[in-house]
Amino acid sequence: MTATVDELPSRLLASSAGSGWRTVEVREYADPLQAEAFRTTSARLLLVLVTSGRYRIESRHGARWRGVGYRPGSVGITAPGNVSELRWRSTDGRPMESLHLFLDPAAAGAATFPDSLSLQDPFVTATARALSTARREQAPALYADSLAQALVVHLARKTVHPGVSDRRPGPLSAAEVARVSDYMQAHLGEDVTVDELAAVANVSKFHFIRTFARTTGLTPHRYLRRMRLRTGADLLRTSTYSIAQIASRCGYLSAGQFSAAFRAEYGVRPTDFRRAR
Repeated sequence: MTATVDELPSRLLASSAGSGWRTVEVREYADPLQAEAFRTTSARLLLVLVTSGRYRIESRHGARWRGVGYRPGSVGITAPGNVSELRWRSTDGRPMESLHLFLDPAAAGAATFPDSLSLQDPFVTATARALSTARREQAPALYADSLAQALVVHLARKTVHPGVSDRRPGPLSAAEVARVSDYMQAHLGEDVTVDELAAVANVSKFHFIRTFARTTGLTPHRYLRRMRLRTGADLLRTSTYSIAQIASRCGYLSAGQFSAAFRAEYGVRPTDFRRAR
């Protein structure tokens, strides 16, 4: 019998479900020390990163089992819709945990993805860990979705699949950047998504993710963050709004979150910045 990912022999510890993220769901699992053979599938691109413990994990292809050793940092990938038959056992008896990323493959256009029982790639590992941190910190959708889509594009480019052009895309036009910037400014206090920004620029998400930073020198998330903080600085200079009110107007969940971001950008706390105006 083929199981869905929800029927893994593992215990769910945490999930990003309900966070508003649109192109990725992050789940963290505690895995048993031994798992008998089971089959699993997902409609999305599934990336699994081992975060604790050491495993001997095996995958069956036909009548044969193929196995590899997993340790923290090891990565495996299951293509959308593919069925994997797996089993594993601990090799050191320590608690085992894993991070599962359910990714929207649409960011890579028409690319197809092969299964990979063991993938060694520092960018993939670092980005997966960044998404885990983003879940814990309740990061906005724009940040999480940007990371996820960059990860999908990277995986597609790494294997150079047919259907993904090798041609370097041109930059966004000045008019496209201006439309995106105006949209960000008009929705400064909202949880803006990559989908929305790509639609405003009238380009595909795939093209937008690959070209926005190349055109502006900043990722969409950093560009919006800078815009929010500049607006916050202007309000500190010209208004009597409280720090909490300014934080809300600039898209921050709390005065503390705004203050930390402001200090990182300007080197002073908002209250000190206001006194010095």
